[in-house]
Amino acid sequence: MRPTVAERFAKFVNTAGPIPLIRDMQGPCHQWGGSLDDDGYARFWLDGRNRRAYHYAYTAAHGPIPDAHDVDHKCRNRACVNPAHLRALTHRDNVLASSNIAAYRAAQTQCHNGHRFDEANTRRRKNGTRQCRACARDRNRATTPNTPGVAA
Repeated sequence: MRPTVAERFAKFVNTAGPIPLIRDMQGPCHQWGGSLDDDGYARFWLDGRNRRAYHYAYTAAHGPIPDAHDVDHKCRNRACVNPAHLRALTHRDNVLASSNIAAYRAAQTQCHNGHRFDEANTRRRKNGTRQCRACARDRNRATTPNTPGVAA
């Protein structure tokens, strides 16, 4: 008799995985023993396609992933498929919850010179990044040559 999807999935799961270093995590990671993609995320063959194993784990435990949401690993372990370690977040919240450069920059409240990133002092570039208006003014003053005949 052919194994069910759940039985095939369970064959690849080690429920005695590492204990996450993140506070308030429920139990150890369920380490995926199957294939991983180039970024270290668990992959699982389902319905004729290679799919994200943690998506299967999330939907089996919590139901469908809400529209416009990502599945986030609270434990920060990309190979974990423990449903207690998975949550649905908007893409923005998922990026901000990570430890990448985008999350680091988004959390900054001031520029490297100490000027606040507030509405009056912040310019948004076309690519979405922030620029400090005070620093831009200072750079322009430093590079603009003095007009001849005008006292400084």
